[in-house]
Amino acid sequence: MTPRSPATLRQIAELTGLSRMAVSVALRGKPGVSESTRRKVELVAAELGFIPDPEVSKFLSRIRTKQSGDGPRACLALLTSGACLGAWRQFATERRYVEGAEQRALAYGYRLEEFWMDDPAFSPSRFSSILWNRGIEGVVVAPVQGRLSEKSRCLSGFDFARFSCVEISETVETPDLDRAIHDQFTSMRRCLLELEALGYQRVGLVLERALDLRANGRWTAALLERRLRTSLPPPLILEEANAVRFSRWFERYQPDAIVSVDGFALRLMKDVGIRTPRDVAYASLDLDGEEGRGAFAGIDQNSSLVGAAAIDVLVASVQRGSCGIPEKPIRMEIEGTWIGGPSAPNKKSGDLRKSKAALSPLAR
Repeated sequence: MTPRSPATLRQIAELTGLSRMAVSVALRGKPGVSESTRRKVELVAAELGFIPDPEVSKFLSRIRTKQSGDGPRACLALLTSGACLGAWRQFATERRYVEGAEQRALAYGYRLEEFWMDDPAFSPSRFSSILWNRGIEGVVVAPVQGRLSEKSRCLSGFDFARFSCVEISETVETPDLDRAIHDQFTSMRRCLLELEALGYQRVGLVLERALDLRANGRWTAALLERRLRTSLPPPLILEEANAVRFSRWFERYQPDAIVSVDGFALRLMKDVGIRTPRDVAYASLDLDGEEGRGAFAGIDQNSSLVGAAAIDVLVASVQRGSCGIPEKPIRMEIEGTWIGGPSAPNKKSGDLRKSKAALSPLAR
């Protein structure tokens, strides 16, 4: 009789309707799943004769020996930048990155500790030695504050060869690390298609150049790709807010909807007296970055999932013992989710008339 192959996490996940990550968390007795879910997973695993991988078990045992009763002691380093420690907290999207990363790290038995790389008291090289001497194996590079530059002080001189590494987002040109990113191209395309389905045919993109660069031009690329098959206006990319140039662009192309991010277009619209949705619809490419999020249609970037995905990539590297700058970097992309809102009512129904009384306070 041919012996039955050992069951896998994938098989258990398929039978329980859960993700492999949820199955793994349940089988390891970690917080993150309900008790009923844990019992369900354990029952299916027993029926299939699931046998844990001894190498993984050894790895997890090593982590547990570093833990105290107060929680995980094994540490992953979060490398941040900016004017001060915790500067990233002022940005809702980056807060969600870190929240997602912290929660996923805990599920693996790690805690995430911040190290401010722009601290004038320490050089990046010194930070490398500190992390190494503390036995930290993995580092997460948070989005770099300020301009995109391969000369960013927060990374220059840091010895990546000692650690397993991952970057959240793509604000670092060098070194080219494994990354978890939001899929801006797909999200922009989704935004255009959703607006078209609502009856908008002249959707215009308005961006600050720094934000376009931060997304590596993916938002613009998706719009240009769509323009090959439609009559969309050309994108308006500005070095800084310029109400005159915006007004000229608006008068020439007469968009019926505008897509932007971080309230950039909303402020220009307010400057020239254009109201949404009465005069033009509006959709955001990052709802977390908008004040009064509930008033807008647009893309939820699922930023907490991006942060969690970064930890998945990093822990896998730690388990493999992979250190340094990878020869073939991994890109883990997370798609955004379209969320409808009163700033982009359905032109094909009575929603547009109903929404005139619910104008965004930023665009009045």
